[in-house]
Amino acid sequence: MITSQGTATHITHLLGPHPIVAHFLQRLKLQETVRSFVGSGRVRAIEHGEALATLVHNVLESPAPLYRIAEWADPIEPTAFGFTAEQKRGLNDDRIARMLDAIVSERGRGIWFALALEILREFKIARGRMHHDTTTVTFCGDYRGSVREPRITHGKNKDHRPDLKQLVFGLTVSADGAVPINHQVHSGNRSDDTVHRGNIEELRSLLGRGDFIYVADCKLASSSNLKEIAGHGGKFVTVLARTRNEDKRLRARLKAGPIRWKKVLEIPNKRTEAGPPDVFYSCAAPDRTAEGFRVVWFRSSAKAALDGAAREKRLTQAQAELGLLSQRLNRRQLRSARQIRKAVREIVDQRSVTPLLRVRLKRQVQQQLKRLRRGRPGAHDPVRVLRRIAWSLDVRVDEKVLLAEERADGVFPLACNLDRRKYPKKEVLLIYKYQAYVEKRFSQLKTDLEVAPIYLKKPHRCAGLVHAYYVALAVSSLIERAVRQGMKRKGIEDLPLFPERRPTKTPTCARILEAFRGVSWYEFRRGEEVVCFPLKLNALQKLLLELLEVPLTLYS
Repeated sequence: MITSQGTATHITHLLGPHPIVAHFLQRLKLQETVRSFVGSGRVRAIEHGEALATLVHNVLESPAPLYRIAEWADPIEPTAFGFTAEQKRGLNDDRIARMLDAIVSERGRGIWFALALEILREFKIARGRMHHDTTTVTFCGDYRGSVREPRITHGKNKDHRPDLKQLVFGLTVSADGAVPINHQVHSGNRSDDTVHRGNIEELRSLLGRGDFIYVADCKLASSSNLKEIAGHGGKFVTVLARTRNEDKRLRARLKAGPIRWKKVLEIPNKRTEAGPPDVFYSCAAPDRTAEGFRVVWFRSSAKAALDGAAREKRLTQAQAELGLLSQRLNRRQLRSARQIRKAVREIVDQRSVTPLLRVRLKRQVQQQLKRLRRGRPGAHDPVRVLRRIAWSLDVRVDEKVLLAEERADGVFPLACNLDRRKYPKKEVLLIYKYQAYVEKRFSQLKTDLEVAPIYLKKPHRCAGLVHAYYVALAVSSLIERAVRQGMKRKGIEDLPLFPERRPTKTPTCARILEAFRGVSWYEFRRGEEVVCFPLKLNALQKLLLELLEVPLTLYS
């Protein structure tokens, strides 16, 4: 940034957090990898790899629409990106678009495999356990011409936006820092249970082994998926779906009467900071799936409380709606028993309280006398007896069913093929609990990185942008992992990264980069006189660079 005052000129060289991001991208060899697969694509000096790197910088610091990328980059010192001034001048939204075209081309497919290999090698990521899940990325637009895979189309939306079309984003993270290792971009109508086999095959190639532990949610628990993993010497941990017979049998047992639970783990309740801890119990139950794999049953006190609260809410809503329905009985659309039963069924089904509520339709015959002669009534006037049927509802909670459901609150089964001696119940539970970190990466993707909604006209460029966000997510996780490992190495419990220097024990990438926002050095010119004012980093910034193992010379 250049400002003038009289004959004097002040030049601000803004660096911000970009030397840190550039350092990690360099360690990943991003630009070299992109060049090796899709070439340079040189347009006004800036290559595909440099355009992708710039987009990653933008996403991590301050996500902006593609048409404003050049405007956003303008005040930043080119060397902060690792570019020359000429290269930065070649940056615009068209250049970014051409890069997106390139990375989704047939030649660009190898970029992500090579990048994942570099992540594993350069940062020495542990390869023994991987966690997988999927999310949806929504798009605002029609996309009728979306015929090329992956297709932007309607599907089951995990953001509760069924009105929008989407892509399915699959992500596999390590158990070592939740670092994104593998990812896929699928068509918006792709079912979760069909993505695992291809992902596992890719992981075998990436990790150079087949005996790693693969952790995923209930869509993994199909017979074909489990047998596929076990048949290749792999291990798995997954939760069994409610539709499985194993789950139905235990819940039938819980309905029959209480069973004995034994405490196996107690952890702080992350759902409510001030609430009681989350206590996990296990019970003796049928311990084999239909395929012969091990099953371990758990009950979470926190989940039980949530299940109970959700059921109470559904019951209250259903009872209120049935009360309103009672007030409308015996009118035009609610005169027959058939009409009323249909309306009742719609309410209890919608609120999922069918077995809990006993709704009895009561019939009452009312008689009314009607005179057959007009005028002043007399004692011997002829009359006709009219009979009218009046309906009412008797709504009661089935206490036996309610008690049975309360016994099943917080209960979930985990299936695995892990050795009992090496992996007791507690260890199996802890392995599955790490699955929450995949959800945290998705949350980061949609909040800090602002991946959705996406406004792009061409469908294949939308897919390319999702790939670019994967790179940003990987860099973000590696920065977090480096700082947290450095803290552990130096015995540092927390860092003052929150406003008002409030500490945090788990610094995030957003907070780490925020600590460097606005970092600049200054230049003063008057005629032939040039004075440079070197930047001065504070103690926290120097400590962060040390923890990140980023050379201090990048800010000198």
